[in-house]
Amino acid sequence: MNVVSKQSLEQLIIGIQRRDNKTLAEIYKQYFPLVAHYVTRNGGTNSDAKDVFQEAIVIVYKLVQANELKIKSDFGPYLTGIAKRIWMNQLRRESIHERFVQQSDTELIEDHPSDAVIEGETELALIRKHILNLGEECQKVLLMSSEGITNEKIADTLGYKSEKIVRTKKYKCKDLLIKLIKSDPKFKLPDL
Repeated sequence: MNVVSKQSLEQLIIGIQRRDNKTLAEIYKQYFPLVAHYVTRNGGTNSDAKDVFQEAIVIVYKLVQANELKIKSDFGPYLTGIAKRIWMNQLRRESIHERFVQQSDTELIEDHPSDAVIEGETELALIRKHILNLGEECQKVLLMSSEGITNEKIADTLGYKSEKIVRTKKYKCKDLLIKLIKSDPKFKLPDL
């Protein structure tokens, strides 16, 4: 019997909260094979499974931090359920959901507390990915702007002659970021 199955749920949550490497390694050892089996059985690769598992752990961590982790049964089914939802959402975004998701997973249709977090994480991951493709100057302007720093202060900090230049730069950077995101195969417009 391994460490995760001996720990109480409270100890497991504390380990996740503290980012305890031993706890996280045991979770990976025990539950990654289940996630990998599900993802590869449903059209993904082992690399996809690693990404999905990591996203699921991040979501569990965020739910723990927000004190919103509500587990009705065992931790394992909860974690793998989140991973399955992540993979289903990815398949749905890639428009191949019907082809790969099997009938046995219809119990995942109902709403789940992690759904909003999963969607938010997916959107943030897409934005983070493409912000890194922008130049350093664009990254700085958009970051400072997102932190609520005024155009005047941004101009002072980055050495621009006026806040009008900052507005123009911000517009061009946002426009480029939007184009990069829209060209990403993982981007999907909302259903109307």
